[in-house]
Amino acid sequence: MYGPVTGEERVAEERRLHYERWQWGGRLPSERLRGVSGSNVLGLLTFDSDLVHALGAVEAEVQRSVALLAARRACESAGLTAVPWVAKALTALAEGHRLPPPFDDEARMWQTLRSTPLAPGPSVRGAMPPERPPYFPPTPAGWAWVLAAEPGDDGARHYELGRLPGGPAPVVSDGKLSAAAADIRHVPVSVTAMALTHPASTPHVPGLISQPHFALPAVTAAAEPIALKAALDAVWHALHTYGEHYPDLLEEIRSLCAQRAGT
Repeated sequence: MYGPVTGEERVAEERRLHYERWQWGGRLPSERLRGVSGSNVLGLLTFDSDLVHALGAVEAEVQRSVALLAARRACESAGLTAVPWVAKALTALAEGHRLPPPFDDEARMWQTLRSTPLAPGPSVRGAMPPERPPYFPPTPAGWAWVLAAEPGDDGARHYELGRLPGGPAPVVSDGKLSAAAADIRHVPVSVTAMALTHPASTPHVPGLISQPHFALPAVTAAAEPIALKAALDAVWHALHTYGEHYPDLLEEIRSLCAQRAGT
């Protein structure tokens, strides 16, 4: 039997939800989204959190349509739709059948791809998610995190709590600010009392990609029995098949969700 929730437990839960809300684009995930294990949902969130929430809200039939569209668009982008064994798989997906060989064996699928002559495709660079503001733990009323100094040689940014005009003094106990999320796990910041550091991120310049190697996983993902997982993962792989042109794909997926949700 569980005992009453303590004040410390309540504060810890509020801190956890504060970070989770930021992680999911400003709102908490639905139970359906929370329950999708083993998917690429967290990766997809970094590209388009609104689309993730939209996919979690539509019916399974719409999710299945999204998965099929993503798989088809990925294969079109990679120049695979005219390849007979890929075309058969897309037809099987559309008709709700099991994927035919070689998609029933991952090693054989890749071997078949290697032995299939393909015309050289366009040069496409990998997908990069849009920049997003860093995470800041909650603050007491009347206070805010402000940049303490210019980034140092290591590129890290240092912040401190600044009291707004008329703001009350913060409550500090045992060197910890009561309203700061100092104990949240997996938060990529360092928080001590009234200071916070965001480590520098290493700039990443995407290189050229092999689109067929991203497209085939979109096909297998679309065959996943759980419709929401199929949609999330098929879109994830299709997004990376499009590479730097991924906004075109996501716009079409959003349009389909909005259209089908309104019918």
